[in-house]
Amino acid sequence: MIDRELVKRFQNGEQIAFDELVKRHYAGTFSLFMRMAGDEMLADDLCQETYLRVYRGLTRFRNESEFTTWLYRISVNVANSHFRKEKLRKIFISDTEVERHPAGEEPEDVWTHAGLWPAIEKLPKKQRTVVILRTFQQLPFREVGKIMEISENSAKVNFHHAIKNLKDELGDEE
Repeated sequence: MIDRELVKRFQNGEQIAFDELVKRHYAGTFSLFMRMAGDEMLADDLCQETYLRVYRGLTRFRNESEFTTWLYRISVNVANSHFRKEKLRKIFISDTEVERHPAGEEPEDVWTHAGLWPAIEKLPKKQRTVVILRTFQQLPFREVGKIMEISENSAKVNFHHAIKNLKDELGDEE
């Protein structure tokens, strides 16, 4: 059964259809948050917040876009909201440093190799989001643009600038 049918079933009162949507997409959403936050508990909390928002808004979803596009848009908004609050919190409580070690990944993993994650964190928010959605979630630029509510070309340009900035930050080893 496709997502569109599950959405319709949920909108018609079948609660189990929502459970199926969560089962299908939770791993991808969790992976996105792990890439953004690097912490299992935080990723799980962000997933819960995301699916709570999805549940509350699904009756108003009109199937004008793909469910996954809508889901990723909510996910990015939840992450942005969290990190905005976290930034404000750090202004007032500045002694904590969050370690980033994605679960189940070895130290030589791409995240820690040559300081990639710290370099990604330094990117402007839009570039960072495009890199995460395109590279780590493996979404096409068209989908990235829809999720971020920018054009496909803008997604490509942001990705290009992000790669240039990462190469500058890390030192181009090619």
